[in-house]
Amino acid sequence: MAHIDQHTDRERPRLRRGPAEMAALKREMLERARKIYRDEGVEALSMRRLAQELGISTMAIYSYFESKKALLDGLWIEVFEALTDELLDASKDQRAPRKVLEAHTRCLLDFWERHPEQFRMIYMSLTQTGSLEEIGQSQQPVYNRLLGLMRERVAACAPEGFEPDETAIRLICDQMSVRTMGYLMMVIGLPRYPLYDREALREFTVQGVLRDVADQFARFASGANATTPMVSSGD
Repeated sequence: MAHIDQHTDRERPRLRRGPAEMAALKREMLERARKIYRDEGVEALSMRRLAQELGISTMAIYSYFESKKALLDGLWIEVFEALTDELLDASKDQRAPRKVLEAHTRCLLDFWERHPEQFRMIYMSLTQTGSLEEIGQSQQPVYNRLLGLMRERVAACAPEGFEPDETAIRLICDQMSVRTMGYLMMVIGLPRYPLYDREALREFTVQGVLRDVADQFARFASGANATTPMVSSGD
């Protein structure tokens, strides 16, 4: 009777890989996972499916990513790193805080409009994959770098002589995110919506962010507290 090989993942011999090979394999895992996600959705992506696609054992996948969520985190953080690099580059020639924030905002919108699938992967599939707060906790350095950059640039726009506290900065950053994410959710999440003038709406969003930041810093500098409704004079 012919011998039937019944090796399980655990019984397969482990290959010894050097650092360069391990890094290359991890990149290949992320690239293949991204393709599965893009073509078939988050439900189709599993550790077993990824192992089959790559021709390796499932246990090999788990040696790089402890869970499906960790694998997804790897995809998201890769995007956040690219976004942060572009945000830094976009404002490197600017000096005035308002111009830096304007370049930051324009770059943010441009990045996601150039990468709509990545936007959908991160911001439009959270019901299946957990909250954005959880993503940040598992990948603190990169995610906090991105958030810190936004807070730093907003804080730099405070009026001369006024030192904003953490509450003021975080509330203003949240308002900035409402502006930018509202625009992106519309143009990326609802592509069939018949926008009258997309470019005008984009410019309105950028100018709205700048106006909001100036208005709300003026409000905080005048002594308003965090419970006072945040209303922009320009809207």
